Amino acid sequence: MHDMVKEWSTVGTSVRRLEDRRFVTGAGTFIDDVNLPGQACAAVLRSPHAHARIESIDAGAAESAPGVLAIITGKDWVAAGHGPMPTKTAVRTKRDGSPLNEPRRYALAVDSVHHVGEPVVLVVAESKAAAEAALELIEVGYADLPAVTQQVAALAEDAPQLWPEAPGNLCLDYEIGNRAEVEAAFAKADHVVSLEIINQRLAGVPMEPRGVVAAYDAATGSYTLWNASQNIHSNRDVFAQMLGIAPAKLRHVAPDVGGGFGSKNAVYPEPALILFAARLLERPVKWVGTRSEAFLADIHGRDQVSIVSLALARDGTFLALKVETTGNLGAWCGTMGPFTPTLGTARTQGGPYAFPALLYTARTAFTNTAQTDPYRGAGRPEATFHIERIIEHAARTLGLDRVELRRKNLIPRSALPWTTPMGLVIDSGNFAALLDRTLELADYAGFPARAAAAKARGARRGIAVAPYLETTGGAPKEEARVAFGADGRVMLAVGGQSTGMGHETSLVQILAGRLGLPLAAITFQQADTALTGTGGGHGGSRSMEVTGSAVLNAAEEIISKGCAIAAHMLNSRVADIEHAVGTDGGMFRDVKTGQSLTLAQVATAAADASRLPAGMAGGMTGSALDTTAFHERAAITVPSGCHVAEVEVDPETGVVEVVGFWAVDDFGKLINPMLADGQVMGGIVQGLGQALLEEMVYDPGSGQPLTGSFMDYAMPHADNVPALAIEYDQTSPTTRNPLGVKGAGEAGCCGAPPAIVNAVIDALSEYGVTHIDMPLTPMRVWRAIHGVG
Repeated sequence: MHDMVKEWSTVGTSVRRLEDRRFVTGAGTFIDDVNLPGQACAAVLRSPHAHARIESIDAGAAESAPGVLAIITGKDWVAAGHGPMPTKTAVRTKRDGSPLNEPRRYALAVDSVHHVGEPVVLVVAESKAAAEAALELIEVGYADLPAVTQQVAALAEDAPQLWPEAPGNLCLDYEIGNRAEVEAAFAKADHVVSLEIINQRLAGVPMEPRGVVAAYDAATGSYTLWNASQNIHSNRDVFAQMLGIAPAKLRHVAPDVGGGFGSKNAVYPEPALILFAARLLERPVKWVGTRSEAFLADIHGRDQVSIVSLALARDGTFLALKVETTGNLGAWCGTMGPFTPTLGTARTQGGPYAFPALLYTARTAFTNTAQTDPYRGAGRPEATFHIERIIEHAARTLGLDRVELRRKNLIPRSALPWTTPMGLVIDSGNFAALLDRTLELADYAGFPARAAAAKARGARRGIAVAPYLETTGGAPKEEARVAFGADGRVMLAVGGQSTGMGHETSLVQILAGRLGLPLAAITFQQADTALTGTGGGHGGSRSMEVTGSAVLNAAEEIISKGCAIAAHMLNSRVADIEHAVGTDGGMFRDVKTGQSLTLAQVATAAADASRLPAGMAGGMTGSALDTTAFHERAAITVPSGCHVAEVEVDPETGVVEVVGFWAVDDFGKLINPMLADGQVMGGIVQGLGQALLEEMVYDPGSGQPLTGSFMDYAMPHADNVPALAIEYDQTSPTTRNPLGVKGAGEAGCCGAPPAIVNAVIDALSEYGVTHIDMPLTPMRVWRAIHGVG
């Protein structure tokens, strides 16, 4: 491959985001900005009960209310022949090989409800106000049923049963690893330490709530859906399946999307309902959810209870790790729900440590809560928290140096590639170097003096280190289309998708840098099934390695075509034409004669059929340079890094302040370091939120959510976040994609929770505190200090 980094190339540099001018000037187009002529508005009546039979629905008064156009119930949905919402989880079988238990979920509740916020009735009216007013007129007769919200309780013999299809409320049980070796290691170990570790339930809370606008064309029987979604191709196929139509009949478009973190990857009932309503009324219909609806009905993340056990030799060598997890799926399987507490959490068990034996088991339970689905990290933060908490706990229990215990057990660079007992092949990395550089950045050696100064002021300081191992995931294939316009502009359309990560800049950098084009010459388009036939949306930190590689492949194909056209124009042999990027941009040059043509000259000729070599034809816009290229990932990448957190605790109030945070990450080669900074910073802040602030809580008796608004659900603010020191180690690029990149998007929320929690435990060591469950709120910290159970 020709060297990408030429004078015109911006790859590897911190180009400011091209999309930001649109966003900061209010010129973005988000879902609530999409309005169609003659559109109606919809509202959803949601269950106030966690578990109940629906005995009656009286919508008579609502039907005759001013402006009401349609009222749709679950029985109407089923009568129309529409199907349920299928799960697409990659883990589909139990330990014994039998299929997972999958309750049937429709877009609206039919006979019973299973969590507060479940959709029961859809109202469509001339205005949003009229639709919401009609909701108040609908009378639903419910018969309360017992509810259960916690996963371990749900699997107990006497627990209320949610579904006849899922005896004992079990979805599936799961096992991966080498059981015999683990049992043998524990039997011979000099030391065994165990800890119950909870990764609490979190709400996704993206900046923009979900919403959809749907239109139906009766003449063609086709639909268009504008949707605040992270995954338009896959979700399009599911909506089509539910409605019983061919996917080609549904165009799915995502405008600008204000954040997702996985919560907009899931398939939700509202888009399918609004498509149904648009067909029923033969006019556009719009629904935009509220923040309250988001807390009740959007997917939640994490929610795992795990027993983590570590076996060690006398000298501190790790012999085996055993993790037994119980995951809370909520009321249904969800789109990918069973994946997260099973394979999603299993893959990176053991982190960057040289474990000879690992065993991970999981049970996944149905409860009367909103569904859980992949949320930023989707199991890797949980796995990192497992290993880093148990190592910290072992070091304190056994009187070992916390850093040296980790250093001793890291996988040495010389041992790579390394295959873990989970089957993960780690191809590249330098874990010891990451640890050492992060400690140096944090001035770890100078911490005792800082701790002494804090104690003199009445505070307590703590510091902790957390190496982590990440993996990428998501759809393995991506598409990139490049079209050359007559006006000299180049259109780049991709099946991958940004929800704020800066793809409009980084992907353009790849194409512009390889071809020798100015960034301003490229028009970027995404998230439209009419533009690309393939796309995995956004998820799994996969965008640069898969979508970026597809863009690079498109550039290579364009160069190959350009060489053929240039050879024809110069009466040269194709083998004698080289492409290079110089001070004047992209050039095609005959290496023997010295004759050359600019990319612009070749592009002009490519639009004229009379100037093309025999057998070459124009593409999408008539230009022979138009290209559709793909990249199919053969193997995932394995990013890694190390985080250090320093905290200060006020013993009188239990308030924790993160006073320092340092991160050194290995993402392979960087396309745009500034965008990587943004990804790391955002992930660290989300990890800080999990460590100290955030928790989605349900009342265990009634199943009512107790944290249904920002009055109750605490989010990180700017004053919770210290200045973040971030560096990258680019000395271990992967060979698993042509760019040499590894995923960056979810790394921050892997290292931050254990680094912060372990730092707090360190600060409180003089009080004998060995464990506090997240989030470490002032009350929990104060109670731990004072020994209050």
